[in-house]
Amino acid sequence: MMPKTRFVIPSIAFVMGISALAALAAEKGFQAGPAADYAHQSSDQVIVGAKPYNTQELTAAPFGKKADLLKYGVLPVLVVIENKRSEALDLRDMEVSLVGMDGRHVAAVSPEDVPYLGTAGKHPGMSPVRIPLPKKKNPLNAPEIVTRAFSVKMLPPGDSASGFFYFEARSEPGDKLYLNGLRDARSGRDILYFEFPMEK
Repeated sequence: MMPKTRFVIPSIAFVMGISALAALAAEKGFQAGPAADYAHQSSDQVIVGAKPYNTQELTAAPFGKKADLLKYGVLPVLVVIENKRSEALDLRDMEVSLVGMDGRHVAAVSPEDVPYLGTAGKHPGMSPVRIPLPKKKNPLNAPEIVTRAFSVKMLPPGDSASGFFYFEARSEPGDKLYLNGLRDARSGRDILYFEFPMEK
């Protein structure tokens, strides 16, 4: 089905909100690098970079040592999007999936749902197993899981945004990131989808 054309003008308050979130992340000691620092792909003056945080050492920096997401089968993937275009990007319908070597896709999980997840580190496409954990003792209830999630819905021209997507899967060699649903904010035209290996 063809997307409806949208005419969207980012507000000053929204742009200021993006800057405030970036400043908060920097204050807490974690800040993403440019998209080209990671495995990346470019199309139509948009660059998307991604890095799976697939070791406890990597996850400790953005989420703290107590939030051992990998132990509970949750793989965080950092995604950086750079808009080199002269028009804003509409990210409201953006979809992000992890693609295994065998072609199976697993969609990103909402950060608010992460505390309710618990698996044995299954690979994409496997059925999840819910583990009820007390809220106070739940290691997946770390506030950083929500605050560091990718949440930008509109990306102004010349700007960049970054954040984590969460997948109920374990990291394996050959995993790819699949991302689609990016649109030109003024015309509603789709930007070509991105699919690339997350090994740099």
